[in-house]
Amino acid sequence: MSNNQYKFKGKYIIKANLRCKTGLHIGGTEVGFEIGGLDNPVIKDPITGYPYIPGSSLKGKMRSLLEWAKNRVQIKEIREKGIPTGKWKGEVCNCGSCEICMVFGASADTKGQKEPTRLIIRDSFPSKDTIQKWQEYLGENIYTEVKTENAIDRLTSAANPRQIERVPADSVFEVEMIYDIYKDDDVDKLKIIFEGMMLLEDSALGGGGSRGSGKVVFENIRITKRGIGYYTKDESEEEIPLKDGSGNPFKDLKSIYQNFDKIFKQKP
Repeated sequence: MSNNQYKFKGKYIIKANLRCKTGLHIGGTEVGFEIGGLDNPVIKDPITGYPYIPGSSLKGKMRSLLEWAKNRVQIKEIREKGIPTGKWKGEVCNCGSCEICMVFGASADTKGQKEPTRLIIRDSFPSKDTIQKWQEYLGENIYTEVKTENAIDRLTSAANPRQIERVPADSVFEVEMIYDIYKDDDVDKLKIIFEGMMLLEDSALGGGGSRGSGKVVFENIRITKRGIGYYTKDESEEEIPLKDGSGNPFKDLKSIYQNFDKIFKQKP
């Protein structure tokens, strides 16, 4: 594929609020060696002390869910000197040419054509209302809760308690995704982002998902389009209407997904 098939055409900026329906745990630096330290602290901004969601965590989870949904994970038995071991490992896609690799990126050792990565996901920080709520209900400089779990020995019934730090339920983080357009059909591939967001809502973000943590939902989704003229000719950005034919806003991700072709019929 020749390089002249790529031409920067603009960007779509997707913003949303990510609301924690249950406590959220995304691990940070271990502090368990300190007196009273937690076994599993959450990641925090070193300046403000506020918990945040790394862009890599959100992007990696969405990609993983999409790879399973689109059958891009291969499970292979591990062999030693050609002999099956009865152990298995998973291999994720790194072809460089499927829509997942094009949108989310492929590593440097891909065997296929390595295209420009389309999707950037910023680190997500708490909203001002959430910070105020933490200070009001948790106290000054307290932004998290501590969940105590017990690992039970199924033979002896002995309990092994552990403490996990979590961002409290109903906390809201501000999400920003940037999607670059290099080819005409890149707009069509934008749809996979909404697929990943829907899959995430019915999965879990961060650790402890199978034990109740990490249920999230995307709210207040906004999309703007910035053509090449926004960066070179001082043109304005264009807000993408997320409304039906009657002018009513789409209520959820599923509605946006189902009306994708109508929403994005204008390409930058």
